Amino acid sequence: MGASFSFGAVAWKRIVFFLFLLLLPNYLVMQVQLVGPVDDLVGLGTAIDLVIILPLALYFFCFKKRVSWLVLCAFVFWGLLLSNWMIPNEADAFLTYFNHSVILLEAGIILFEVILFVAIVKRFPLLIKNYKNEKSVHYHFLLCFSEAVQRTFSFKNERLNKFQFILRVLATDLAAIYYSLFSWRKKAPFLEHRKGQTFTFHKSGSYLGVFFMLVHAMVIEIVAVHILVAQFSHIAAWIVTALDVYCLLFIISDYQAIRLSPVVLDSKGIHFQKGIRLYGFVPWEQVKEIEENTLSPKEVEKERNSIELALHGLERENMPFVIRLNEQVEINRIFGFKKSITSIYVKMDEAHTFNDTVRSYLKKY
Repeated sequence: MGASFSFGAVAWKRIVFFLFLLLLPNYLVMQVQLVGPVDDLVGLGTAIDLVIILPLALYFFCFKKRVSWLVLCAFVFWGLLLSNWMIPNEADAFLTYFNHSVILLEAGIILFEVILFVAIVKRFPLLIKNYKNEKSVHYHFLLCFSEAVQRTFSFKNERLNKFQFILRVLATDLAAIYYSLFSWRKKAPFLEHRKGQTFTFHKSGSYLGVFFMLVHAMVIEIVAVHILVAQFSHIAAWIVTALDVYCLLFIISDYQAIRLSPVVLDSKGIHFQKGIRLYGFVPWEQVKEIEENTLSPKEVEKERNSIELALHGLERENMPFVIRLNEQVEINRIFGFKKSITSIYVKMDEAHTFNDTVRSYLKKY
């Protein structure tokens, strides 16, 4: 999947159309046997539909822009699983050929991943060096790691550069593990006034109450869902529990990251990391102005080319100020996705001091 992929690039109506067009008739023929008993040739037709036709249709017609071929491989794999479930035993003679073909395809992908892993290991010392260099320029883990990845794994072949996306996804997982399990004794960074100023946005407001409510609800859900699913399958129960625990770690790590990653204003620009949800850097040359926000919370939410450096409780709160940019700036979101923004809505704990500090920096540019 390319680094520029976003859910807005998915044509959801087309996906529903192709799923309905190809899945429903094959289900009625194979499982319901609406047209009578099925044989191997009918099973072959269903296998072709689900393993070849449906993945190709989804890949070529259900994205508004081209995505990585790995997405097509994933569609083929899920189509094979559907075929094995949908085609009954009396009609699966040709299904073995599809199973073997996809197994070879998956083996090729695994071999490719092993080669990429070897490439990572070889460049790991350089990655650490670049990360330490970035720490002297930026302040937050996710941005430093992302910039180090880009410097370490930049290739002349643009297709190989898409590998950076995988590492940015890995950065999110590393951040989730670090902030949720190993950051409890850490303190937010403190800068001398001449080097820059830090501003928090988690102390005021009611988000802390929402955080505790989410953690409490997740703990109850983990226990309840495990007991419920275990009545049907112990393996499935532990799989679901592992996923729920992973979600819980994400919730905890996000708040820890917010607490330990204040917005930093220095002579270079605005450094920010909102939990593990989004992060980026905006140089002062790209900042047009900071002004009082006149839009309602709902209007702010609908503005597509913007982000919010703020935390809300059960109800959305007004944003005191908005930072307007001269042109679009690309920032990073969770799991390596990117977004281009022209506005940053802010609600700092010290809102007016933040406003005055930004204005003082802008006077120098």
